[in-house]
Amino acid sequence: MFRRVLVGDNELVILIRKRRFAGILAPGEYFLFTLGRGVEIERHNIKSLILASDWTDTILRQHAELAARFFIAIETAESQVALVYLDGRLSRVIPPATRVLYFRGAVQVTFALIDVRAEPEVPTRLVASLARVVENRAAFAVIEEGKRGLVYIDGLRQVEPGSYAFWNAVQAPRIEVLEMRPQSVEVPGQEILTRDKVTLRVNLSAVYEIFDPVTARTRVKDVDAHLYRTLQIALRQTLGKRTLEEVLAEKADIDETVSGAVRREMETYGVRVSAIAIKDIILPGDIRDILNQVVTAEKQAQANLIRRREETAATRSLLNTAKLMEDNPLLVRLKELETLEKVAEKVGKLTVYGGVDGLLARTIKLT
Repeated sequence: MFRRVLVGDNELVILIRKRRFAGILAPGEYFLFTLGRGVEIERHNIKSLILASDWTDTILRQHAELAARFFIAIETAESQVALVYLDGRLSRVIPPATRVLYFRGAVQVTFALIDVRAEPEVPTRLVASLARVVENRAAFAVIEEGKRGLVYIDGLRQVEPGSYAFWNAVQAPRIEVLEMRPQSVEVPGQEILTRDKVTLRVNLSAVYEIFDPVTARTRVKDVDAHLYRTLQIALRQTLGKRTLEEVLAEKADIDETVSGAVRREMETYGVRVSAIAIKDIILPGDIRDILNQVVTAEKQAQANLIRRREETAATRSLLNTAKLMEDNPLLVRLKELETLEKVAEKVGKLTVYGGVDGLLARTIKLT
């Protein structure tokens, strides 16, 4: 008729009579009258910290005094999370719309409720400790120097370099990182038809940087892809209006024309383009051979012109010399002696008969 129940120091017992909650037994010794009563008990070890029982809601809703005596009740609304601290150390994050009963006495349990809709960002002081919790209910992001973060939670916001966490208990945040340092984009192998129907292959390079991340992300889907297409269009429109000769002669002007059009376009999307240059202009094989022939002919014509100028100058000099010698016999004699000196340098032995006159007018014997 009586049942003896012993409750240990680290235990609590839930008493059930005829399938209804009848009370909670604290540590001690009890004798329960069981005749026709349908008595049942549930033993719980308070070192497990949390009450795991089907009677949790009943105790919390219908027996508030018992709940306050034996438990610390934590209940979160639809847009709340609860930070649970055990002996002053963050231990768990309870999700929205949840009821939890912690046993009193095993450890010191405290908690803080946070409305994650009103405060979607985790306070900086909690980021490090929250990262160590298994069920942290947050998304983490580390934004490095030279980059910016874009966070999508009920809108879009920009964050500076640093460590961040955002609650994902109600709405999962999306975090995107954008590079703010200068980057380059290559536009290779563009085949373009000039005004005089010559097909060119052109390689283009550009350097850009994002100065307004929010505009860059909200107004264009992909900055790289949009800049690539803008460069393509500007290059084709610019070269298509020029002949091959103009393209080869006005490369610097073409760079400026393409740059101006692209810069104006990309500024509206929060992107600053600093340098644009045509790296290579590749001609078809037959056109390249023809141009090589033209260049060779031009250089040969220039060489012939220079040669004719030098010959004319030499002839004019000889004519002037001849006129001087005609009027001055002594100059003729000096010229003859110069010639004799040159001849003497090239022979081994020179025999002279009749003096200098004989040498010049009669006989010269070379051995």
